[in-house]
Amino acid sequence: MLNRRELALLRAMYQHETVTAAAASIHMAQPAASALLRDLETRLGFALFSRENRRLQLTSQGRALLPEVLNALTGIEAVDRLARDIRHGSATRLAIGAVAIAASSLFPAALARLRRGYPDVAVTVRAGTALEIVDMAVDHRIDLGIIIGPSPDERVDMQVLSTLSLFCILRPDHPLAARKRLSLREAVREPAIVLGAALPAGRATARALEAAGLAHMPTVEVMQSSAACALVAAGVGIAIVESLGAVYAQRQGLAAIRLMRVDDLALRLVWPRHRGMSPPAAELRRCLVDEAAALGLNR
Repeated sequence: MLNRRELALLRAMYQHETVTAAAASIHMAQPAASALLRDLETRLGFALFSRENRRLQLTSQGRALLPEVLNALTGIEAVDRLARDIRHGSATRLAIGAVAIAASSLFPAALARLRRGYPDVAVTVRAGTALEIVDMAVDHRIDLGIIIGPSPDERVDMQVLSTLSLFCILRPDHPLAARKRLSLREAVREPAIVLGAALPAGRATARALEAAGLAHMPTVEVMQSSAACALVAAGVGIAIVESLGAVYAQRQGLAAIRLMRVDDLALRLVWPRHRGMSPPAAELRRCLVDEAAALGLNR
C-alpha cells in the first residue's frame, strides 16, 4: 500500500520530471526522495521511471499506475478540505474550473444565483485551457468545469450549453459599428486582432478565413477575449472573438456584430465521470444553463 508521502512524490515527479525539483515542490530533501523512490520500486516490483536526457520519464508501468495515484491523492486532499470546512462551520465546498472568458462573462451571475440558495457554500475558481479543465475533472480536482471547444473525450461527463458564433468587436464610433450584419471579408479589411490558434475560437477563425479564401494576417494575436476587447477600446483595430467575448465586449460599451455561426464551437459543462454531483453543484449547473439561455448565446 502506498502512503500519502509516496503518492505526493509520484505526482510531483510526474509534474516536474527531475527528483530535485519534485522533492523541492513537496519540501523533501533530494536524497530522501531518491531513497523513497528506490524503496517504492522495490516494493512494487517494477520500475516507475527511466532516465532520458537527464530527465525522468514514466515507464509503461508508471503510466498505468499514475491515474490511480492522482485519483487517490486527490481523494485524500478532498477529505482534508471537507474536514477543514466542517471544522470551521462550512460543510460545502465547490471547486470550479473555467476558461477565462467564461469566468468573467457567464460564471459571476450564475454564482450570484447559487449563493441565494446556498449562502454558506465556499467556492474555488480555477482558470485554465479547455484541455487543462478536462484534466482537472478527470482527476476530480473540480466539481464542474466550463469550457469552449469540441466534445472532450469520454473521461468526463458533458453537457452542451450552446453553440457559439464568431463576432466582430468594434469601438462604438467606428463607421461599421451601426451595421446589423457584417461579413468576414468586410471585417478583415480592418487591422484584425484575433485569438491565438491554441484556443478553439482562434482555430475556428483561421478555418473560416481559409474557407473564404482570405489571408490569415492578424495585426495582433492574444490568448484572451477580454484582452482583444481592451485592444479594440484602445483603438488598435477590430477584433474577432466568440459569443462570450461579444457579451464581455458589450458590457464594456463596445459594439459586437455577429459574423457567422460555428457548429463545432460549443460552450460546454464537464464534470467527473461516475461521481455523484452534490446539491450545490447540481444547482450551479442549472444556474449556468439558465444564464447561457438568458445571454442568448445561440444567436
